[in-house]
Formats: sequence, structure tokens, C-alpha cells
Amino acid sequence: MTPLIATLAACALTLSIVHSRGLPESSDKLEACGQHYGALLKASTTWNEKECNGSTKLAACVVSEHEQAYRELKQRCQEAHDERTAKVNAIYEKLPAYLSEVSARVNVLQVSLQHDLPNLQEMVGEQRHLIEQAWQYGAQLQHELMLTSMESDRVQRALVLHSMLVNASLAEMVKESYQTHGADGRMVARMLKFVRLVPGADERVAVYKQLAELLKSNGQDGRFPAVIFSTDVRHLEDRYKPDHAQYEGKVVERWLAELQAGTFHEVVEFARDYPEYFARVEEPLYEALKQQWSAEGLDRMVSFPNALPVGVQRVRALRALLETLLQHQGEQNNDVYLIRLAHETGRVEATVGQADAAVRQALDDVKKLFEQFKYQRGFPDYEALYKLFKGL
Repeated sequence: MTPLIATLAACALTLSIVHSRGLPESSDKLEACGQHYGALLKASTTWNEKECNGSTKLAACVVSEHEQAYRELKQRCQEAHDERTAKVNAIYEKLPAYLSEVSARVNVLQVSLQHDLPNLQEMVGEQRHLIEQAWQYGAQLQHELMLTSMESDRVQRALVLHSMLVNASLAEMVKESYQTHGADGRMVARMLKFVRLVPGADERVAVYKQLAELLKSNGQDGRFPAVIFSTDVRHLEDRYKPDHAQYEGKVVERWLAELQAGTFHEVVEFARDYPEYFARVEEPLYEALKQQWSAEGLDRMVSFPNALPVGVQRVRALRALLETLLQHQGEQNNDVYLIRLAHETGRVEATVGQADAAVRQALDDVKKLFEQFKYQRGFPDYEALYKLFKGL
């Protein structure tokens, strides 16, 4: 029995070592795909904090150095996975020989050990099944942790976990998350944030193609995540160019209708929570306002600038309203609107700090627009008229 037990013990020990190398642990000595975990964490920090044109905001560009390092890591992970699988298969290929040796020893020991052979075979089979289950469970756990990290906005952790996954499609994982959380715009925005920071350009393109369909599947193509999608995917136009009119264009059209109806909530919320993306959509939004002019719509939009959360947004909105009114000045009595807009401009001015020179200069430029109407009154005149009429 001693040689038999020693043989089986050696086999089991070898299997446990091979499989355990594929499971993540919490240790200072932990390695992943032949690279120390600390180095991997450092790399993911670089990906998470990448700069595009000197800024980390809306950093959706492709950094070739990051992409190359990411590809090499994914390749090492795949090679480690393949090597581990090959070792396990090689060990299991030797098992029949081990069992034949057991059978020979049983024959020598005759009846006393013959009844142990089926039990030994069953034990080996059970151990293999248990080890494979543990291996699969570890991979599934890593998969779930990656999705949970992405969905909870722990982007760096999600990048680390995803970079170590093999035989896993990011597009399919995002689809899985979307099927659960796709109705929540903020959750979709988190998915887009994670995808934006993935170093691999081709992988991102595959996910964006998937998201293009997912956004359409439940109407998110007409809501604020579509603005984020359109803005981010423009950095990959040489590889993938969706019809932005079906995404950002839809949102602009719907938002304009809401603004002209006097409903500001969604636009203001987006401007507050995603100011960089709002800055990208302001121009098409205000240009659409000039093209789809109505005096009734402007009447409801006069208070819109002061509903916005920050000074620079308020000033740009004021400029858009005044430029729209100027472009259509022959279609209505302008003084009524100019008096109200002068009051709104004064309210904006009261919120702009002296230290914010750029916004204050932009506001001074807006005031000069009042002089360009045919009545040739300046901003102070209209502001005084508002106070006069209010006093009456």
C-alpha cells in the first residue's frame, strides 16, 4: 500500500499546485500572469488616469503605449492559462498508467486489494471533478467581481480584474450588465466610463458596436447616455463611426423640445453631473434652437440660464438666447424679451466671482449683444427698464 499511496499523493499534490496557480489570492507575493500584482495595479492606475491633449477629462483617446502593454498582459494571461491547462491534461494522461500500476499491485496482492481499485478510480474522478469545479468557480467569481466593480464605479479595480481574465468577451460582459441595469442611465454611464478607459482600441470598438444596439433596444439612444456614447466613440472614428444623429442627435432634439416647453430638469441635471459632456453638446443644442425658433419657446426659456449649475454654462446659455433673438429680431417685439433677459443677465453677474476673469469677460461680451438690436439700447437701459416696470 505504501508505494500506491505515495503515487496517488504525488499526483494529487501536483494537480493542486497546478490549479491553485490560477486562482487569485490576497498576498504581497501575489503574481498574475507572470507579473507582480503591484506592477499590474500601477499599470491600471496609468490607464485610469490617462491624459488626452494634456487633460484627464473625457480621456477617450487611444494611448499606443497603454494599448501595447495591455495586449502583452492579455497575451501573458492567455499563455499562463494555456500552460496550466496543458499541465493538467498531461497529468491526467498519466493517470491510466498509474491505475494500471495499481491494478498490477492489486493482482499481486490478489483479493485483499482488488475491491479497492473501483474506490480508488472513483476517488480520482471525484478529485478531478472537485478541482475543475473550483477552477471554474474562481473564474466565475473573477467575472462577477469585475462586473460588480464596474457597476459600482470602482473603475481601476475593474480594469485590473478584466486585464487578468482570459477567454472572456468584454462586449458580452457589458451586455450582461446592461440587461440588468440598462434602464438606469447612471449605470449605463458607468459602463461607458469603464469602456472609455480600457486600453485596447479594438476591444473598445467591439463594445461600442454592442452598446449601439443595446442603447436602441430600450430607448437610451434618446437619453443622456447617448451623448456620452457619441462623444467617446468619436475618438475611434478611424475604426468605427456610428450615425451620431441616431444618438446625440436624438437627445438634442428631445432636449430642445423640453426646453421650449419650459422643462429644464433633465438638461440641468446632466449639466451638473456631467459638465464636460454637457460642454460638448451645448453647441449643437443651441444651434438647433436658432434653427427651430419660436417666440413662445423663447418665452419659456428665458429663465433657463439661471437654472444651470455653474457660471460658464449660464453665460453660454444667455449668449445663445440673445443670438437667437437677434437672428430672428424681425419676427416679434424684442423689447419684451430683452428686458427680461437683461434681468437674467444681472442675476448671472451677481453669481460670478471677481476671480473668475474668463467667465466675467464672456459675460461682458454677452452684455454687448443688447446693443446690436435695432433699438440700440444697451444692457444698463434694459436692466433699468425691468426695475422700472417691476416697481410699477
